[in-house]
Amino acid sequence: MNIKSEELGRILDRERAQGQLSPLWIIVGEEPLLAMEAGDALRFTAKELGYSERVVLAMSSVSDWSPLLDAVSSVSLFDDKKIIELRFLSSGPGVKGAKVLAQFAELVPQIDSTVTVIHLTQTDYSTQKTTWFKNLAASGHVISCQPVSRAQYPAWIKERLRKQGQSMQEQALNFFAEQTEGNLMAAKQELMKLDLLYPGKELTLREVEDCVMNVSRYSIEDLLEAIAQADVARTTRTVNGMQSEDEPMPFVLMRMSNFLRDTLALTVDRQAPVMPSVRALAGQLARRSTPAKIANMLARCADLDRLAKGLTVENKDDVWSELKTLCVFLAHATNRK
Repeated sequence: MNIKSEELGRILDRERAQGQLSPLWIIVGEEPLLAMEAGDALRFTAKELGYSERVVLAMSSVSDWSPLLDAVSSVSLFDDKKIIELRFLSSGPGVKGAKVLAQFAELVPQIDSTVTVIHLTQTDYSTQKTTWFKNLAASGHVISCQPVSRAQYPAWIKERLRKQGQSMQEQALNFFAEQTEGNLMAAKQELMKLDLLYPGKELTLREVEDCVMNVSRYSIEDLLEAIAQADVARTTRTVNGMQSEDEPMPFVLMRMSNFLRDTLALTVDRQAPVMPSVRALAGQLARRSTPAKIANMLARCADLDRLAKGLTVENKDDVWSELKTLCVFLAHATNRK
């Protein structure tokens, strides 16, 4: 059963009422805060329901995986109920680990006195197609803890505020979202601080400004999204944030060049073979630009790459300043002509 992280509370309430937790839970996703909270919720519920013993295993592709089978096969009628937590130290379990997990997936649903929580930082398409993952997913609950998108972020903040008996005026909400974008862990800390300072009230812009630090984190993905959505202010803010965080320029230029190549292909042919993960954003920019404009920006990326490597480029001397100019131009790009 696949569930979203925001659905977990409702499901645990139902299982708490039944007095028994499902035997297997798999936490997947790239958002650390949501994954951590999912683990905390499962641990707390298990403790409430009498799972008093806790076993923590950390495994990699070269580990001896037999302790995992031992943890469930050694259960007797007189043992305390226990929760087993398995954490991956590598991207996958390796050949031996995969075999053990396949056995484990068949064994664990038969044992009522044990709950197992498996923590996976991320699962790409190829991982989800492996036998060991499919077996685990078929035997348990897969909790998806994906990053909160920018469009969903204000609603995420509102829900957190609601749970602590607060709300925010619209200007305050927009300011808070800008200051904490891309950093849910820090956003949670700032919300807890606001709860302590202004309990049970609607928060004004002044109150939020006085309390909240700028803890945003910016990435090349944020930048490409801002450009595609023609959001000039966010584009500028993101480039400034990436510069302050010392984002590696070679990586930034590589991703930007690849994005522009995909965009160029779509300006010429709407059916061009572009990866699904970038097609939507590249398509937005392609619809309001021309092949000549995108090709020109791609050539400027090549100039910036030379500049970043310490080579001389005519009329250009600061790579971050030039990157900002390029990105703002792309965000400003209007309809095809």
